[in-house]
Amino acid sequence: MKLVRQALIGSMLLSASLASAGTINYEGSSTVGKFIADASEAYTESQLVLKTRTESSGGERCAASGKCDLGGVARGVNQQYLDEGATPTLIGKDAIAAVVNSANPIKELSSEQLKGIFSKQITNWSEVGGNDLAINVYIVKKGSATRKVFAKHVLAGTGYGDAVEVITPDAKMVPTVSRDPAGIGQISFAFLSDDSGVVPVAVDGQAATVENSNYPITRPLYLLTKGAPAGETKAFIDWAISAQGQQIVKQRFVGIK
Repeated sequence: MKLVRQALIGSMLLSASLASAGTINYEGSSTVGKFIADASEAYTESQLVLKTRTESSGGERCAASGKCDLGGVARGVNQQYLDEGATPTLIGKDAIAAVVNSANPIKELSSEQLKGIFSKQITNWSEVGGNDLAINVYIVKKGSATRKVFAKHVLAGTGYGDAVEVITPDAKMVPTVSRDPAGIGQISFAFLSDDSGVVPVAVDGQAATVENSNYPITRPLYLLTKGAPAGETKAFIDWAISAQGQQIVKQRFVGIK
């Protein structure tokens, strides 16, 4: 009977704990969403609910309007939304990779070669020392910060070529390139794994790893709130930038501590 009472009390305490935990609704960048998903396994004070199809642009809009508790943005925040009351908190830094099929012999490209490939001025792998194959270029959709940041760092004012193929959502980029020996795509390091079937190429001699602070294609990662963080949202953000939260950030990204 004593064991039954103890189990009943334990169940009641767990139920009370779950009942007291509120919900934090996240919307925005699928890259920042990777951290939110990882955090949901370690942070038990609130239930974290994700919506990532709107990407960074949606994260700005929902945070500024107060329609979500947290917005995620994987680039600099548009001044318009700062003026509308969105408050950003930096939680880390992401690196963006140019990925090729693991069977592709090309493992390093210069910034100029990448610019030529993604603008479709270079159209065959043999032009950069690879096999005689037409290059298939894949980019993420317009709303994704990955596309904008990559263009800023690599294209330098030149537009993407007309013959590129848009992949959406971002999570489909890795499997798409892994199935195409002639493919090249752009994606956050957060989506990569050792057995993904793709390889991030070195850029200008800099290894494509988040540990390499000299890797040239990077971007900040922000959590946004409507006004100053408060309540459960503030508690979560405080945890995200604490030593414990930063351990979770560093599983995929460069931390701020």
